[in-house]
Amino acid sequence: MKRLKKEEMDGMIGPIGEPYKGLEFNSANEAYKFYYAYASNMGFRIRIGQLFRSKHDGSITSRRFVCSKEGHQHPSRVGCGAYMRIQRQESGRWVVDRLQKEHSHEVDARADNSRTVTVASTGYREEGSGVLENLDLVETNGGLSLVKRVRESNINGDWYSVLLEYFQSRQAEDTGFFYGVEMREGKGMNMFWADARSRFSCTQFGDAIVFDTTYRRGSYLVPFASFLGVNHHRQPVLLGCALVADESEASFTWIFQAWVRAMSGHRPVSIIADQDRPIQNAIAQVFPATHHRFSTWQILAKEQENLGALLSMDAEFKYEYETCIFQSQTASEFDSAWNMLMNKYNLRENVWFKEMYRMRKSWIPLHIKGTFFAGIPVDGGLKSYFSTLLTAQTPLNEFVARYEKALEQRREEEKKEDFNSFNLQAVLHTKDPIEEQCRRLYTITMFKVFQKELLECYSYVGIKINVEGAISRYLVQKCGNGDERNTVAFNASNLNISCSCKMFEFEGVLCRHALKVFQIMNIRELPSRYILHRWSKNAKYGILRDADSGGSGQDFKALMLWSLREEAQNYIEAGAASLERYKLAFEIMQEGRRNLCWQN
Repeated sequence: MKRLKKEEMDGMIGPIGEPYKGLEFNSANEAYKFYYAYASNMGFRIRIGQLFRSKHDGSITSRRFVCSKEGHQHPSRVGCGAYMRIQRQESGRWVVDRLQKEHSHEVDARADNSRTVTVASTGYREEGSGVLENLDLVETNGGLSLVKRVRESNINGDWYSVLLEYFQSRQAEDTGFFYGVEMREGKGMNMFWADARSRFSCTQFGDAIVFDTTYRRGSYLVPFASFLGVNHHRQPVLLGCALVADESEASFTWIFQAWVRAMSGHRPVSIIADQDRPIQNAIAQVFPATHHRFSTWQILAKEQENLGALLSMDAEFKYEYETCIFQSQTASEFDSAWNMLMNKYNLRENVWFKEMYRMRKSWIPLHIKGTFFAGIPVDGGLKSYFSTLLTAQTPLNEFVARYEKALEQRREEEKKEDFNSFNLQAVLHTKDPIEEQCRRLYTITMFKVFQKELLECYSYVGIKINVEGAISRYLVQKCGNGDERNTVAFNASNLNISCSCKMFEFEGVLCRHALKVFQIMNIRELPSRYILHRWSKNAKYGILRDADSGGSGQDFKALMLWSLREEAQNYIEAGAASLERYKLAFEIMQEGRRNLCWQN
């Protein structure tokens, strides 16, 4: 690993020429220093952009240096197209093969007739976050990147004092409130917080989570991120919040570790998050056994960036590409369709396609559907928790009030669905006892999901195709549609069942294909393992699942207090509705207290 220190840059004093196609350099580092000096002289700043690798040995074959205002992922970026690309020659030298000098914004041109510049004297600031003396140019595995020696926060200093005051006041009211602030050399960096209800929700709905960093899509006043889950009504549920100091691997690692601490060591089965390398690395470090699925919005944005022309101009490519992605049923089927695309459209050397194929298990539906994601659609995402109430543009003086209002609204929506599930009944459409069993156990929302599959199964036929011991395999297909077919394996000895569509693995609800085989086998009651507790009416109640997960006794007691207080509040509201209800509620409460006193 080679580092270009500030001292090396200080030596770059002298006439600065204009870049042009064909200009040669001894090394990529030399080219970077030249373009950096040229940019400083012309009044703009640069970043290190895209790289291309050799298909033979993976070494860097070309490298782009771009204007710092290229792209749109930061408030200071306006999509500028100015850049210089260098390509490695067989001799080992590097030559400028592409160049765009025009900027889409004004530059602060200097009136220096000698065209002489001292790089260190330009006061270079990368994205407004650090002067040159806090940056190293690092070459790792043939690639170049600017690395800060001193991390600095993108969070305005006023936010720390306001939020810390809010956290302390909340902790006084809510003993289960958790917060953490990363300190680096006496300065505040990342912040994380979760109230007792979010921590309790994680014990029930922390199996599939979304790390929502919507703020990264455009300009922002505050880098606000949130951890979300899916509750038993398929509503988004808050599992924690964070302010992201910088988009480094160290920051995301600290935030994920803070979340794990707040959740008493819990780690999810799956997580949906952006595909940027710092986030990928942080997830791999903190959640090594968790299936990381890429955010849909970012996949679509990358597709548009890399395939926009092909998708819009070639209808045949669009059809074949989408069929490959969404219709492949097996790994070999996907590989075959993918290779056909690469060959037919001459894309085998395309860097983006190579990278996306390498990471296929994080975005191709075929590879995602075998993991539990609480049914969050592969071509969509989870509904925003904070909606328009709280965004990356929310000013500091409104942030806490809007945050509290959003929590109140969402939790009130959940309470209404809880009430409906316990007090209303969905209409049955069959005489199948399985339908009645699931209506009794599922929330109304989840029962409707199950009911749809049950009704659909009547339009399917199942044909036994082979038997191996206790295991029978069925081909299940829709009547009149031979193209839609799935294979179901059924074990008569223990009633285990699995379908090639993977709906149960992905969503936690049995599919129409499995239900058809249960009908054929005259199974009148579903085994309990196929009705997940997290989808039931009682999902929020009963024993806390993280009792033995390593959390402190104080943490666990706080969660129990929150759970009991929440239920007590509901009990009080119901008991105070009338005098008769009050008398009954009071008698039940006294009897309950006497029973508790008899317990050891």
